[in-house]
Amino acid sequence: MESVFLRFDSYDFEADQRFQDGLKVLDKSSRDETKLQDMKLFFYNRFVEPIDRAGYKQWRSASRGVTPMEQGTPSDSDSDISKNQAAESSAETEVKQLSFAEVVHLIQEGKEVPGAKKLDIKPSNQSPHSFSDGEDM
Repeated sequence: MESVFLRFDSYDFEADQRFQDGLKVLDKSSRDETKLQDMKLFFYNRFVEPIDRAGYKQWRSASRGVTPMEQGTPSDSDSDISKNQAAESSAETEVKQLSFAEVVHLIQEGKEVPGAKKLDIKPSNQSPHSFSDGEDM
């Protein structure tokens, strides 16, 4: 998964006309660095290749926001450590993209689907309300 993250970091969003056209549509005042990063992740995932956005953000914070160009500089004395930490954290968070058939198969077997959110849904123990008797909602 780290290779996907590195490709994302080196992707030239400035030269991608579709991305630039999309930016023009958005309100410029609502664009801060975090939102711009989210827009880039969305675009990359949609039009370039699948990328785990949460995994990327975790990988990015594990490497302490150091760009790939800065990681190779001699002045960064612990670049090897941050690369190793990033590799370990991305290996832990890597989730294989499943096909629809694979998801259906897991559900049929009663197994958990990796990466799916578990919702905490509890019964309300109330009887259902029927609107068919002429009552307004």
